[in-house]
Amino acid sequence: MDLHLVPDTNLFFEFKALEQLPWEELGHDPIVLILTKPVLDEIDRHKKGSGRTRDRALDIFGRFRSMLTQGAQDALIRPSEPKVLLRRMTSVLPDPAYKDHLDYDKADEKLIGIVSALNRQAAGHEVRLFTDDGGPAGMALDLGVPYLMIDQSWRRPPAETTEAKQIRELKKDLEAYRDLEPKISIRCKTADAERFVKVVGKVATPLTEGEVDQLIEELRRKHPLRTDFNPPPTTTTVGFRETKIVEYSAPTDEEIASYRDVRYPEWIKSCREILWKFHVGRDVAAPPVLLQWAMSNDGSRPASRVRVEFATSGPLALMRGRIDDAVDDENSSSAVQSSPSAVMRLPPAPKPPAFHEKITREPATEKHLEALARVSLPSLRGVDALKQHGHALSSARILAASGAYDLSAFKRIQDSLAGITGIDAAMRNSLANIVTPTIRPISSFSLPRYLPPPPPKPEEFYYSSWPKQSPVRNGALTCELWRHQNGDEIFEFEVLFEGDDDARGVVECSVHAENLTTPQQLRVVVERKIEFIKMFDLARALVEQ
Repeated sequence: MDLHLVPDTNLFFEFKALEQLPWEELGHDPIVLILTKPVLDEIDRHKKGSGRTRDRALDIFGRFRSMLTQGAQDALIRPSEPKVLLRRMTSVLPDPAYKDHLDYDKADEKLIGIVSALNRQAAGHEVRLFTDDGGPAGMALDLGVPYLMIDQSWRRPPAETTEAKQIRELKKDLEAYRDLEPKISIRCKTADAERFVKVVGKVATPLTEGEVDQLIEELRRKHPLRTDFNPPPTTTTVGFRETKIVEYSAPTDEEIASYRDVRYPEWIKSCREILWKFHVGRDVAAPPVLLQWAMSNDGSRPASRVRVEFATSGPLALMRGRIDDAVDDENSSSAVQSSPSAVMRLPPAPKPPAFHEKITREPATEKHLEALARVSLPSLRGVDALKQHGHALSSARILAASGAYDLSAFKRIQDSLAGITGIDAAMRNSLANIVTPTIRPISSFSLPRYLPPPPPKPEEFYYSSWPKQSPVRNGALTCELWRHQNGDEIFEFEVLFEGDDDARGVVECSVHAENLTTPQQLRVVVERKIEFIKMFDLARALVEQ
């Protein structure tokens, strides 16, 4: 349905331009703005004013004048979605039915009468008073005349005061002045997007009493205390020249008592003590925090007499890094050492007392010698050279004494003996090849000449009041002349935490210069978290080994 709105002067003076208003929020298409005589008269009076009200009055009156010149009744405000028209209807008179209720000498009340009159003549469309003033809206409501309040979000920004204009001009001048200053950019390459650095350390927790008891019980099951000392049966071993008979007897009561009452309990006690200290040396230290800062002068002027300061707040300290072109080697690198993991083993279980042996040796019989003579040489390859030499000689004697002389077997024995002799000769020859160390003459040397240190370079950064390899709360670098558009300057140092618990602090970087009005600053949060690790599974693996 078409919507015809009769606006008061507030729409033209206090709200955004007609083309910029969100007419789609009214939910009608098309929308017709009716320009009446009371509103036009008030607009005409404001043409002689000043400021932005006068500008708006001239704009609306210019539209009205153009409509008169062209003989048009409507002027297009918005072509579609929705279509908005400005229509001149200066000849409409207020509804005479409300002349006793409204004072038609007042512009606002006259508009209410005009809306009522247009509603009586409307066919297929709706006519409403369009106002921001609560007085006319309340009177229209009491008389039953349709109205629509203008949304406050449609208002234009308030007019700029003289003071605000002066501030804006001063800011503009200040920006122009700062454009002539260095423009310092600071970035912390170590920190994340939220300027946060976090490291984690791990602390091994001791085994509980119940866990130690459980592990000791597993050790007892794995290596039980021996209580059976019944001796094994007698063994007989037949050799080349004799037969060896070994008879076993149980250990003495003293040996059994020492094993049962002393060595085995002491082993259990030693294992228990090791398990109590199993966590010692297994902490994993948090990795070192190396903050790397990249700074650049992106302005159109060099920065003079620059001072870069780093300061900490919280339980933090700074350790100067090794990036100092004036003193340290540019290619040097700092190695971060970490304590090795503790290596711990449980002592072996005590061996039960051995059985006593009674050894009897008897000469070998002829039958035993004949059996040994039939032993082939390949079966002797697993023994060492000395045993092989003795076996070869014994076999040769047996073969010669038995009369069953085998030339090929005897040659194999000789070859075996020759091989052993060859090995011995090779060993002797290898000893002769030991190279005696060569004594080198001491080269001559000269005392170095004393050279004065080179003068500082004005375009280099140097540490100022920041001792090397000493933790400090504040540190600084200085430079006489920092060239602009010359790439990044990199500064690196280590952040140390105080204490062994969770810690959190802030490292602040600030750059000052003689020709820099406001110091440039950047803050980074550094945090260390401590996590606790259980030792039971690792200790159980040690027991299972």
